[in-house]
Amino acid sequence: MTCGKTDFNLKERIFNDYRERLGHYLSTLTELLRGAVKAVIEFVESGSRSFTFRQEGDIKRYMNGQSDKEKAAGTVYNATLPFLKADECERVKGQLSYIVQHMKEEHQKSQNRGYHM
Repeated sequence: MTCGKTDFNLKERIFNDYRERLGHYLSTLTELLRGAVKAVIEFVESGSRSFTFRQEGDIKRYMNGQSDKEKAAGTVYNATLPFLKADECERVKGQLSYIVQHMKEEHQKSQNRGYHM
């Protein structure tokens, strides 16, 4: 029985160490980027096929502050890599690409509304 308890304590220590490192990592990110990373992590954990409205909003809030949306999406993606399994990477990339495309289309529409002929 002590062997099982030792295994449990070891797992708990590893988990606590991981959580501490994760907390430190997230604290080094800017607040908006941290929100975007958390949104991606929630998305991956949920198993959903697409971001929720709130998750997408958190990601867009970060991306709106960046002039290059593709680079901003790459930053979000790279910041989430430590939390992704190999099979989750493509799903996240696809969703981030969708957001970038949607933001570009919205930007184009708003520019076109400004030009009246």
